[in-house]
Amino acid sequence: MKRKVNLNEITAKEPLKVKTEIQPSVMNLPEEEISKASPFNLEVEIQKKPVGYQVKGHVSGDVELTCSRCMKKFTHHVEQDFDYKLMPTSEISGGEIKGSDLDIKFSDETVIDLAEVTEEQILLNLPVKPVCSEECEEVHYREWEEDREEKQIDRRWEKLKELQNKLKKE
Repeated sequence: MKRKVNLNEITAKEPLKVKTEIQPSVMNLPEEEISKASPFNLEVEIQKKPVGYQVKGHVSGDVELTCSRCMKKFTHHVEQDFDYKLMPTSEISGGEIKGSDLDIKFSDETVIDLAEVTEEQILLNLPVKPVCSEECEEVHYREWEEDREEKQIDRRWEKLKELQNKLKKE
């Protein structure tokens, strides 16, 4: 199970190909968005270019998200191809960003952590507003808030509330 790649070992003649499994415990996935995650399968090919590297790959696995409509947990399958250039920071030029610049990542590191590559692809491909299904009915916020408030009310204060309501009427 290879997790780190030394870029200095890659020659221009032959790209490095890695097929591995990345455990969720070695990634920094946001707990407020992702409840659980399965191990992720990662296939990556890194090819040395005259300047920098070409990084291509595929990541797949499952994450557990919370539906933004009904607030229930559901499994979301991540299946994503990726392709970007890895360039040294000396290649950063000023000026406007072109569309082709969006597929470039700048770094002076000589080692790539495949867990970071996987994490980045998962985060880039999470839904902005997770929904468990197209048929999911939205829970009205007011109903959900009332249910939550009922659970949080300390019943010892009910007599005081009754007395307060009685005094308001007088």
